[in-house]
Amino acid sequence: MVAPTPHRDRSRTWQPAPEQLLYQSYSVEEDRIRTNVHYEQPPEFFYTLTGGEWNVYSCNLWMTGARNDTESQEAKLDLMARIMDLQPGQRLLDVGCGWAGPLTYFSKRYGVRGVGLTLSPTQKRCADERIARYGADVQVIEKHWKDYQPTEPFDAIFTDEVIVHFHDLEEFFRQAWDWLRPGGVFLNKEVHFTNSRHGATMQRGDVLIHEIYGLTGNYRTIAEELSFLDRVGFQLKRIVQIPLENYLKTARRWEENLLAGRKELEALVGPEYFHRFRAYLQLTRKILRSGKITLDAIASTKMDLPGFGAAPAQQPVYEGLT
Repeated sequence: MVAPTPHRDRSRTWQPAPEQLLYQSYSVEEDRIRTNVHYEQPPEFFYTLTGGEWNVYSCNLWMTGARNDTESQEAKLDLMARIMDLQPGQRLLDVGCGWAGPLTYFSKRYGVRGVGLTLSPTQKRCADERIARYGADVQVIEKHWKDYQPTEPFDAIFTDEVIVHFHDLEEFFRQAWDWLRPGGVFLNKEVHFTNSRHGATMQRGDVLIHEIYGLTGNYRTIAEELSFLDRVGFQLKRIVQIPLENYLKTARRWEENLLAGRKELEALVGPEYFHRFRAYLQLTRKILRSGKITLDAIASTKMDLPGFGAAPAQQPVYEGLT
């Protein structure tokens, strides 16, 4: 008689490989290659996924009464513009600008001039097409932030769920400090762990999400991000915590858009990638309900004088988000 095979609890024995863990350090060239594992997918895939006029590939605002993708995208971008206090003629840098939807919107709606940085030649091409279509006073440059040198300072620098992919975050903050004029605004909207220990325990689903983005994940707590800003010399202006109901709705909308275009998208990227991406969206919603993360927009300013500057006037932190 053959003895029964002992039951194995795979959830307890499985461990990610070292290269699948968060917080990997790469050269500029490897970072570019890994980032483009995701962003060099056909743009039509992302346009269908995100929907709307501006193809914003990050959490949008739905709890303000938005009725469709475009309205939710514009509600989020308007909130970001208010936090940055964008004014006509100002100069804005969007690091990780995607297909230039937000940058183009800021230019047309608020009259700013702008520069966007991307690592993807496909995104650069699509961004140029969008900019020309709208006649926006912006340009997109295909360059890593470590290699970028602006020709003149910026009034504001903006990232939207981008710095989670930066291993050398404090170094990026120092670069941003150099690029800003005195008094300029630095705004980063990002997901944050609610406890640093979450980054040390990865399940299979976490690895799938990590692999979708070329293993470039560097999730942090808000405390760590604030400590970097403080060490560089930025002065905190506002922290806006965005209710996760908005991200749950955004992820649901993306899956609905994905399924509505399933036949065309499977032909475009293949059934395997389509199913992996749908699994990624479903896992994202699970994480959003787990209590492990928050979504926060952190605005800081480059102080006017070395050492200390006058505190800026404060606006209600949760304005527009209740």
